[in-house]
Amino acid sequence: MVTEARARWTNWGGTYSCSPTRIESPTTEEEIVNLIRAAAERGERVKVVGSGHSFTDIGCTDGCMIKLDNYNKVLEVNREAGTITAQAGITILQLSDALAHFGLAMENMGDVGYQTISGAISTATHGTGARFRNISSQVVALSMVLANGDVLRYSPTSDPDAFRAAQVSLGSLGATSTVTLRCVPAYNIRSVQEPRRIDGLLEEFDELCAQSDHFEFFWFPHTEWTQVITNTRTHEAPPQHQRRTGFGAYVNDILLENHVFGMLQRAAQVRREWIPSLAAITARTMSRKEVADRSDRVFANTRLVRFAEMEYAVPRPQLIAALREIRAMIERKRLLVSFPVEVRVVAPDDIPLSPAYGRDTGYIAVHVYHKFEHEPYFREVEAIMNAHEGRPHWGKLHFQAAATLRPRYPLWDRFIAVRDRLDPDRVFGNAYLERVLADAT
Repeated sequence: MVTEARARWTNWGGTYSCSPTRIESPTTEEEIVNLIRAAAERGERVKVVGSGHSFTDIGCTDGCMIKLDNYNKVLEVNREAGTITAQAGITILQLSDALAHFGLAMENMGDVGYQTISGAISTATHGTGARFRNISSQVVALSMVLANGDVLRYSPTSDPDAFRAAQVSLGSLGATSTVTLRCVPAYNIRSVQEPRRIDGLLEEFDELCAQSDHFEFFWFPHTEWTQVITNTRTHEAPPQHQRRTGFGAYVNDILLENHVFGMLQRAAQVRREWIPSLAAITARTMSRKEVADRSDRVFANTRLVRFAEMEYAVPRPQLIAALREIRAMIERKRLLVSFPVEVRVVAPDDIPLSPAYGRDTGYIAVHVYHKFEHEPYFREVEAIMNAHEGRPHWGKLHFQAAATLRPRYPLWDRFIAVRDRLDPDRVFGNAYLERVLADAT
């Protein structure tokens, strides 16, 4: 076990940082138990973090920080049952590599492969696809270390209320130790990316979502253009020239999608007034391309350009109206936005704090280059999301508090009751949780 003394911790986006009393990197569940017990005895708070990809201060603490980067082993793969059990610090890509050896895959995933599985489920990370739910919905069991050091295992048949709360917990109940996921037979993805004008796309959006396994698009503000991504599940072997590996993939994913895009952002930093022209250049250079490979290799993207992000979940019937209002707002307020707006869809679930609880859901994500101020743009977007019954992504920036969040989640009080039972002394609390989960009347 490695101990670092009073180091500074910063999240991936650089939006929040903190100075824990200590940063620990355990390798076993026993070490996690001992760290939590010792911290509780000292009266310290505990915060468990994964890759730090959440843009909020959900991972910050002035107490003991437990990093899971060395707690990342696969414990069991049951091919017959179609499940995998792993330590909570394993990343999505590590998990996917392990599954591939057994002819299995995650049924759906987001586009960030270096997230840990515990961080992904704690914040309700999702991919896209009208028939597919978020990653938390793939959890069939998990174990958790409580503030007193007890290790409890939850499932739909073992303390079901705690299990459902732990599927999206915000890290507020305890330290997730192991996770068991439901998997599916391995599959490939054929991905077609192509530019389309936004007005025609919005008219056909529902039809395109229904026809596709995984559909999403990026709209480039100050232009009429989008990049549409249609991903189709297949068991056909991908053509060698379309695989997302080798030199060709490096040129496209790293040189073009990251370095060239980063260069455009730095140009915008020189003169903000150039942003509409830079967006037009981006739109003119987009073309149709096809990629085919193992599912996780297509879903997950490399992110080298840093940014801040806000994402909201709205009822599917309100998605297009909300996006149109964002377009109008950007023009009306004369905002200069250098990052595209991302639109995705997911199926409903029954998890108390999932943004997709109980409704077919559309997601709208807005981004700002990390060198630019994000709050004015994000506050304007959030006002629109509020008017459309929006629920914020728990790992992305927002300005909500418990009083505004509670009415949006029908099972809010049931979740709080589980938290009161599992962590009554708020050992796993921090400033973020005080804001978003405090008693609201």
